Amino acid sequence: MSRKLKISVIGTGLMGIQHIEAIKKSKKAILHSIVDINSNAEIVSKKYKSKLFRRIEDLLKSNKPDGVIVATPNQLHEKHSNIFLKNKIPVLLEKPISHEISSAKKIVNFSKKYKTPLLIGFHRRHNQIISKVKNILSSKKLGKVVSANVLCWFYKHKEYYKTKWRTKKGGGPLNINLVHDLDIVCYLLGTVKYVQAFKSNKIRKFNIEDTASINLIFDSGALCTLNVSDTIVSPWSYELTAGENPVYPITNQSAYYIGGTEGSIQFPNLKLWTYKKERSWWNKILVKNNRDKKDSKTLVNQIDHFADVINKKAKPKVSGEDGLNLLKIFKAIEKSSKTGQKVKV
Repeated sequence: MSRKLKISVIGTGLMGIQHIEAIKKSKKAILHSIVDINSNAEIVSKKYKSKLFRRIEDLLKSNKPDGVIVATPNQLHEKHSNIFLKNKIPVLLEKPISHEISSAKKIVNFSKKYKTPLLIGFHRRHNQIISKVKNILSSKKLGKVVSANVLCWFYKHKEYYKTKWRTKKGGGPLNINLVHDLDIVCYLLGTVKYVQAFKSNKIRKFNIEDTASINLIFDSGALCTLNVSDTIVSPWSYELTAGENPVYPITNQSAYYIGGTEGSIQFPNLKLWTYKKERSWWNKILVKNNRDKKDSKTLVNQIDHFADVINKKAKPKVSGEDGLNLLKIFKAIEKSSKTGQKVKV
């Protein structure tokens, strides 16, 4: 068996700590060190019995890690990632790839220039349920995909918004929650050609949206609607239906629906709907349950995959180019939401 790879985590915020926990559970990686200038980093360092560096430069002067996870604020992604890429240290970069397209392009170019792997942390792609859906779509069991619908409805307690940055630009459910759903539909359905978006803050009345509706048109001609709100009491969101995170009670419902000319699929509560006889709404439609069990190890799966990429046993499931393309879609959504007009990606 190959030795466990040494991974350093840059940033000890919410996602940084989740990555540390995942490394601790991984069979392919161990925690090398953490890097953070904040005062709480020392507490995190002691808790996980890890070496603490205050500066990236100090980490690089030591026994270098095999790879790093960059989980710092978005506006620092370019600066931090490119230091490691230049030193030929593979990077798993927490989503989004950056705050601006120009910055994201520089990160991708550094990865190519120094021939060093760059992965983007959209961990849902590492869920077995998503892999099953991808295989079903590839098998053409749905025929030609016509349309898709995604619900991301939940109710966030008022305590959540006592953290002030969550009431400012970038803190709404569009950036925090729906970005994952957007990645999944693009992974499953392909390249987005046009977007149209609408936002509302009528319930919470913050300077950010509490509700948004997004329309996508894919190169294939397929259509998709994504609807997100953190003010709706509902069982329909990926967090509440996938069972990935034990913090959320599972509702055994679905949040994604993809329809084709030969059948439809709903997930995470994985059900495939098809006709045995001739396709007609007059005939009985049959359902097949495809879900075995929930996958609560997606972050661990992501770490194991990162190790495989470093060992040249796999290619990135979510590449830098994927992260860049998603950011372009997101910027088009932001532009459209100001006017309600259709925008080309």
